[in-house]
Amino acid sequence: MPPAASPQRCLSVTDLAVGFNTRGGAVPALEEVSFHLDAGETLSLLGESGSGKSVSAQAIMALLPDTAFVGGGAIRFDGRDLLALPRRDTRRLCGTEMGMVFQDPLTALNPVFTVGEQIAELFRIRRGMGRRAARDAAAEVIDAVGIPDARRRLDNFPHQFSGGMRQRLVIAMAIALRPRLLIADEPTTALDVTVQAQIMDLLSRLQRENNMAMLLITHDLGVVADVTDRVAVMYAGRIVETGDVRRVYDRPGHPYTKGLLASVPAAGADRRQPLATIGGLPPNPQSRPQGCAFHPRCPFAQDICRTERPPMVELGDGHGASCHFAREMVADDRPFA
Repeated sequence: MPPAASPQRCLSVTDLAVGFNTRGGAVPALEEVSFHLDAGETLSLLGESGSGKSVSAQAIMALLPDTAFVGGGAIRFDGRDLLALPRRDTRRLCGTEMGMVFQDPLTALNPVFTVGEQIAELFRIRRGMGRRAARDAAAEVIDAVGIPDARRRLDNFPHQFSGGMRQRLVIAMAIALRPRLLIADEPTTALDVTVQAQIMDLLSRLQRENNMAMLLITHDLGVVADVTDRVAVMYAGRIVETGDVRRVYDRPGHPYTKGLLASVPAAGADRRQPLATIGGLPPNPQSRPQGCAFHPRCPFAQDICRTERPPMVELGDGHGASCHFAREMVADDRPFA
């Protein structure tokens, strides 16, 4: 259900399919994944681990491992089909017009080089700056992400920074060349709540200042509610619901979305009452169930769910859900149980 083209359209993913070659044969990871992102907008990919969020980001950034293959679809960035470009051209876009904040800053930063050397290298290689100008530019971008005494800290190594400061450095590297698209893959993992809020505030400020499109990958529903314009909920390699974040949160059209929201404790709720949970586990990609992949875990499943894959049902104003009973879900206030 790809939307009509927009003059502000930055990224458009259409019917993307990705699989992995294994000893047991090809295993699908993504199937018919479609979403779009406009300049200055934030879209969150939301779902459990293994739902396909990070694979989607890796496909966009040409970072899929050698065992992966793209089975179909298109990824258009600024009108260019990234899947049709030579890999060297796609990689040239990464870091200049597209940036990525990785989940673990310790693996994203090289421990044997100072942070100044690592950030200055971007300006020397991508912008052709001399060493002194590149170092000055590195100091400016480190200062922009809120690290005190930036010029002095250029000579520090990654291990000399706290976890929150390392994540700020990763963000500095991602936005140094002012990309049009920023992909943030679980940017607040392993950080305490206060630092999480600071990092998300930083990303939101940088986005506003640069009119960046931001694709946020997370399983944190609270973060999504705070910073996101639209949300795409993923399950078993497919997008099962998408739309304006407030509309999706207030009236979910898919039982999986309803279950995720029910698992978050409400303000003022009785702490003695157990939280709702989604029973069972996500399906094995090598043996996904027939029909709706969620039906073995769904308390609302009926016979048709076990035999027919549901289409994406349009619920109005860009809100859609891949459920045979999406309209009934939106109108149904019954709790997920």
